[in-house]
Amino acid sequence: MQLRFCTGRLLVVLALVASSIAAAQSAPPNAIADDVDNSVKPGDDFYRYANGSWLKANTISAGLSSYDSRAIVAEKTSQRVRDLIQKAATAHAAKGSVVQKVGDYYASFLDQSGIDAKGVSPLAHEMASIAAITDKSSLSAYFGTTLNSEVEGLTANADHIFGIWVNQGFEDSDHNLPHIWQGGLGMPERDNYLDPSPKATELRNRYQAHIESILKLIGDANPEKNAAGILSLEIRIAQAFAPDSDAADVAKQNNPWKSTDFASKAPGLDWQAYFQSAGLAVQRDFIVWQPSAVIGVAALVRDESTELWKEYLRFHLVEHYASVLPKAVATEHFAFYGTILMGTQQPPDRSKEAMAATNGALGQAVGQLYTERYFPVKAKARAQAMVKDLMAAYRVRISGLSWMLPQTKEKALAKLAALQVIAGYPDVWTDYSSLDIARNDAFGNMRRAEVFIRSRNLAKLKQPVDPIEWPINPQTPGAVIMFSPNAEFFTAAILQPPYFDGEGDSASNYGSAGAAMAHEISHSFDELGNIYDAQGRLGDWWTAEDHARYHEAAEKLIAQFNRYCPVPDLCVNGKQVLSENVADLAGLHVAHDAYVLSLKGKTGVIIGGLTGEQRFFLAFAKRWRKLQTETALRQQIQTDTHSPGEYRSDTVRNVDPWYEAYKVTPSDKLYVKPEDRVGIW
Repeated sequence: MQLRFCTGRLLVVLALVASSIAAAQSAPPNAIADDVDNSVKPGDDFYRYANGSWLKANTISAGLSSYDSRAIVAEKTSQRVRDLIQKAATAHAAKGSVVQKVGDYYASFLDQSGIDAKGVSPLAHEMASIAAITDKSSLSAYFGTTLNSEVEGLTANADHIFGIWVNQGFEDSDHNLPHIWQGGLGMPERDNYLDPSPKATELRNRYQAHIESILKLIGDANPEKNAAGILSLEIRIAQAFAPDSDAADVAKQNNPWKSTDFASKAPGLDWQAYFQSAGLAVQRDFIVWQPSAVIGVAALVRDESTELWKEYLRFHLVEHYASVLPKAVATEHFAFYGTILMGTQQPPDRSKEAMAATNGALGQAVGQLYTERYFPVKAKARAQAMVKDLMAAYRVRISGLSWMLPQTKEKALAKLAALQVIAGYPDVWTDYSSLDIARNDAFGNMRRAEVFIRSRNLAKLKQPVDPIEWPINPQTPGAVIMFSPNAEFFTAAILQPPYFDGEGDSASNYGSAGAAMAHEISHSFDELGNIYDAQGRLGDWWTAEDHARYHEAAEKLIAQFNRYCPVPDLCVNGKQVLSENVADLAGLHVAHDAYVLSLKGKTGVIIGGLTGEQRFFLAFAKRWRKLQTETALRQQIQTDTHSPGEYRSDTVRNVDPWYEAYKVTPSDKLYVKPEDRVGIW
C-alpha cells in the first residue's frame, strides 16, 4: 500500500509493510494457545514455543519470499473494503450521500467501455490551455494551476514541477505553511536519470520509447524528436534534484523563504504569475524543502524553449490521467510502469484499480463505511482506554529513566502531556458534500476530486493548526507518527485480530497492539523524535550527557543482538537495528505496565490454561511470526533497521515479569542474569 507524506524525520509512516506493527496469525481469544508448540520449552526458545505449530503448518507460496499475517490482514482488509465499495455501487443510494459518491466513483472507473467511447476528448480543455501558452509568463501561470497538494513520497507527481504539503512550520506551531517539494520527474528515482550504468542507460532508452508511444496515441506530429527532448529535459530536472539522503536530514529541509525571495533566489519562473494561479497570491511565508530543485527548475523554465515545455506538459497530462483514458493509453502506461519498472507481467484486475482509485479520491468516505461495519464505537473506546493506560505507564517510566537528566525528563514529560494518540478513526469526518460524483464520468470524477483535495488543503493556510487531522485513511492497515505536530494515529484496519480484538482478551490486546503502540510512542522520545518539542517545533531537547548515557546503556543491547546468527556466516548487526530494538524494549515494558494498570489491582483471568501474564507475553511473541526464504532473510539482515522476527520476540528475556510468568530459570537457554538484562526503559 502506498501512503502519502513519508518524509524522513518529520513524519514516519508505518503501513502494514512496515515491521513495527508485525505479524501474527488471527485466532479467537479462547484459542490463544492453538499455535503453541509444547515440545519447546519457553525459556529455551520462546519464539518457537509461541509459534511452532503455525510455522510447521504453513509454507511460502511460489513466487513469494515470505509469508506472515501482514499479507493475510492486508488481503482480509482489502476484501472487506472491496465488498463495501461494490455494495455501494449497487445500492442506488440518495444523490449526495456518502454511499452514492463511493459507489458511483467506483462504477465510473470500472466502466472501461464508457471510458473508451469518449477517447481522449476529456483532455480537450486542458490541451487547449497548454496550446494557449505563448511565453514564460503564461507558462509559469499554467504551472501554478498544476501545483499538487497531495505529495507522494518525497516528490510531486511528474506533471507538477512542484508540490506542496500544508503543515505547521518547523519553528512555528501556530500557523500552517506551504512546504514546497521538488517534482517533475516521470521515473521514480533521481538516479534513474543520472546513473551512468548500462542498466540505467537501458531504462532511460525504454522510457524514451514509452514517451514516444504515448505521444503517438495522442497524434503528436513529431513523437520521436519530442520524446528525446522530453527525456533530455527530465534529465536536467533530475540534475537539480536534492539527493534522497537529504530527506532524512530535517535541517536541510527547513528553508524559510518569503514570497518575495523566489524571484531573486530562483530566477527564471514568473513567480507572481505562478503564485497567482496557484491560489497563493496572498501567502507570504513558505518552507522550501529542496532549494536546489526550485532554483534549477526555475532556471530551466527560463532557458528551455516554451515549445519543449508544452510537449512535456502534454505528455505528462496523458500519463497522469492514463487510468481514466482509453485502454490503449492505460495499456501503454502499464507496459512501462508495471512491467519494465516493477517487473509485473499482468496488469491488476480493473476492479482492484477501481477500488484503489476510490480509496484515493474518497478515502474518509470509504473509511466511514468501513468503521461503521468493522470498528464499532465500543472497539474504539477499548482502544482509547488502552492508550490512556499506555500514557500513564509512560509517565512513570520517563520519570524513572536513569539516562535522562532531570531537566530532560521535564521536557519529555511535557511532550508526553501534549502528545495526541488517536485510535480507530477521526471524530469529525471529511465533508464531501461539495464534491460532485457522476456515475458515467470517470475522468471528471478524478479531476473534480483532485480540485476538491487541493482546495481543502489550501484552505488550511487560513485555519489554525489541527494536531488531530488524520493523515491516513482508517481502512488502511497502519499507523502514522507525526513529529510535527506532536501526534500519532493507529487505524481501525490495524486494530483488528490478531493485533487487537474489541471483543477479546485484554491481556492479548495489550501484549500485541499495546506493545506496538508503545513502540511507536517511544520514537517521540528517542533519537528520532528528540529534535521536536512538545508543540512539534524543531529543537533538540536532549543534552550531550543524555546522548552519552543513552548510548552507554544501549551497548548491552547491541552486544546481545550481535550474538544472534540465523545462518552460520551472517549475524545481526546490533548497531544497525538499535533504534528499533530499543523501541521494542520500551514497547514491551510500557505495555506490560499498562496491562497491570488495566487490571486495577485484580488478578487476570485464566483462559485456555494460560494466565493473563502468560497470554500477554505469548501475544507479543505471536506478533513476530514469519516464514521467509534464506535470501530474504539475508537481505533483511544486511539492509533493514528491523531485526528478524524471532529475535524481536526474544526481547522478553530483558523483562523481569516474563521470567516469573514462564518460570524461566538459569538452566534455560534464554536466561539472562538480572544484572545483565538491558534496562534502557
